Amino acid sequence: MADEFSAWERRIAEGYRRVDGRDLAATEELYAHPWAVLCHDTGPDPLFVYANLTAQRLWERPLAQFVGWPSRFTAPEEERAARAAALREGDVVRGYQGVRISASGRRFRISDAMIFTVAQDGLIVGQAAVVPRWEYLPD
Repeated sequence: MADEFSAWERRIAEGYRRVDGRDLAATEELYAHPWAVLCHDTGPDPLFVYANLTAQRLWERPLAQFVGWPSRFTAPEEERAARAAALREGDVVRGYQGVRISASGRRFRISDAMIFTVAQDGLIVGQAAVVPRWEYLPD
């Protein structure tokens, strides 16, 4: 699993560099990056393949529970249609914002997020999100 996890980190870092023109972080530093970084696969009900430590803390899910979790569950039910529409927008979505929900039910708003495709050997294999800002919403 460690090799596959590292491969996803490489793909995410390369995808970010491709769409933003800058390095997000050295691949080995992506896991500890202060922004939330997540990636799901391209299945019909996409499953997470990567979540850095910040994402795990924000969504209150350890890595073992994050990987394989359907990404639609990051958003409350009433936000899922808007989330799905954003994911279909194309190669990159900048400035994305929306309400998300943690494992304990705590809601938070993400903002200034970037969503982008992740490729391997020229084929799209996933979609990543980099979330630099969030704020917890009142209960």
